[in-house]
Amino acid sequence: MTTSELDAWLYGSRVARFTARDAGRAAPRVDLTWDRDALARWGYGSRVLSHLLPMDPDHAPPPARVTAWLDGLMPEGRVRDHMAMDAGVDPEDTVGFFGAYGGDTVGALQFVPVGAAPRAAAVGGRPLEADDIATLLHASVARAGGQGRSQRLTSSLPGMEPKIGLVRDGEHWWRASPEQPTTHILKVARAADSPTADLVDTEAAALDLARRIGLTTIDAHVETFADMRCIVVSRYDRVPDDGAPGGLRRIHQEDAAQALGINTRDPERKFQHGRALPSLVRIAQVLRDDGARPDPLLALTALNLAVGNTDAHAKNISLLRREDGTVALAPAYDVSMHLHHSHASRIFAMDVAGERDMDAITGKHLVAESVSWGLPRRRAVRVVARTLDDLRAALGEIDRDAHPGVPAEAWRTVVERAEVLRRSVD
Repeated sequence: MTTSELDAWLYGSRVARFTARDAGRAAPRVDLTWDRDALARWGYGSRVLSHLLPMDPDHAPPPARVTAWLDGLMPEGRVRDHMAMDAGVDPEDTVGFFGAYGGDTVGALQFVPVGAAPRAAAVGGRPLEADDIATLLHASVARAGGQGRSQRLTSSLPGMEPKIGLVRDGEHWWRASPEQPTTHILKVARAADSPTADLVDTEAAALDLARRIGLTTIDAHVETFADMRCIVVSRYDRVPDDGAPGGLRRIHQEDAAQALGINTRDPERKFQHGRALPSLVRIAQVLRDDGARPDPLLALTALNLAVGNTDAHAKNISLLRREDGTVALAPAYDVSMHLHHSHASRIFAMDVAGERDMDAITGKHLVAESVSWGLPRRRAVRVVARTLDDLRAALGEIDRDAHPGVPAEAWRTVVERAEVLRRSVD
């Protein structure tokens, strides 16, 4: 049954109501109405839900903005289409989609029927064995490829790579109920004969480096369940909390494409590639407008360039929107090494001081880019130099044997890039 109206809850309060209009059309309009109690809690103009959607009881946000923002919470490509078909809704019907999958989204927002409150989540069933997890991973691959719908998903995870969300409780894995927050994301490795078969390996290694230099809180490792190899990543938007239902507290977030109002149904729109949007300067401005320093964005960009992560697009940069209204750049995620592959694109996802050729971008470009954000030059030099110095130290300390799937050429490429970028800073 198609849902035309949903209440959205955030940090224990009903924050807004989303209403689908013209549901029979190709692109239904979605209206947002703020809850008066949420306005009293967070205040007029609060951006606790989104930078794009400040709370204003007198002026409803344009439906196109609301729809673009909701789209950013949804999976991409065929995964979205097949999840919608499983639920009996049109893939373009965002409200209907979250009527089926809105109990656990990325961040802290929960969608419930009008007048209801989120139900307390509890682990049910039995712990999953390796074969059970492999079956779920196989189903995610089939779904991404437009085949089979044997395993109903319970959580909405953006992105195009086949993935699932699970709950880790001690030594056991559990499948989440529709309302239960998952603790980990499992993303399937590409086939062994794929030219990018090592993508999950280099992601785990790059996140290990990012953690060592203070740019992420994520734990990541590569694991095989039966015949399915994947990267297992802890969720930074889920925090252990004994006082919260199920022992987990949700932390709200939005990605930069959502914050900027970019509808990414066309997956190319999350890359800048010479366009005005998205851009690092506009993401930095969002951070500034919301009371946060953009320095971590500069450090993250330096890391992405050094490890050769061409995929650092607007959906792979996110902002945390905390319960107290403060904002911060989210921990680094989806960071991988790409440039050791001869076939890899060498175009960075974002322009840096007008340059997007990764072989041409230098430390001076990084400094010039951040000066355009309003950072003092000396501060920018200090951030870039410290990030690259810390990365070089981490490259010397990291246990490479813990990442056996990362080829020597990948490590060599990152070491060389970090050195070249560092020499060109001053």
